[in-house]
Amino acid sequence: MSAQYQEFTDGVMRRAGVATTQEAREASTHALEALAQHLDGLDREQVASVLPPTLRDAIVGESSTPEGSTAPDLVQEMSRRASCPPERARYLLEAVLSEIVTADPALGESLRHRLPQEFAPLFAAPGQGPPPDLNAAAAEDKPRPLDPDELERALDQLENWRGSTAGISREISLPQDRQRPLLARVRAAEEELSHHVNVTHPGAELVRFEVRTRSLGSVTELDMRLAARIDEAIRAVGSGG
Repeated sequence: MSAQYQEFTDGVMRRAGVATTQEAREASTHALEALAQHLDGLDREQVASVLPPTLRDAIVGESSTPEGSTAPDLVQEMSRRASCPPERARYLLEAVLSEIVTADPALGESLRHRLPQEFAPLFAAPGQGPPPDLNAAAAEDKPRPLDPDELERALDQLENWRGSTAGISREISLPQDRQRPLLARVRAAEEELSHHVNVTHPGAELVRFEVRTRSLGSVTELDMRLAARIDEAIRAVGSGG
């Protein structure tokens, strides 16, 4: 086993919270095969150049269909290949792609610019670097309530969300003709993450989003992920997307 391979898989194991090298290899292979569908030939060759030789075939051996590809498409492809729920698939993708960025930051920056903007969060470490115990909980798909300090750090990563460990919310003003496409994007995020947001309309042009994990009566990392996806949807609709 090469030192490069061991270093890469160790990084994926640490980020994804998996227990064995075999699990890390499988996650890496599935993630690279899924990513290949969204890259052209040159990009795939660049990614292959920073990978251990034993993983290169996963990215160079796949045909790509970059036209019109979206981040949800990538997550769904990972979910299909890894036979796991979309939330787990996204977590594993983030673990593998962020390890690629660590191996070659310049390549990571290049991919962020060449892929649509909505792909960028997938190249960040899972959970934006929460404490190790929170990483492990998310890796097992078991949401854990955030404590006040964790929530404060997580809110710093979001746009205009506020609240407490009991629930967070964001309110925006948006013309009614833009609310429908926004809510369509939010519904897609809910479906992908298998999580729910409460949407209300305090005024004709006001939309209020509230999230919390009802089964726990608290805010979890899953809520923060959904809030981040709502932020993405708001940015996309605000720019005319």
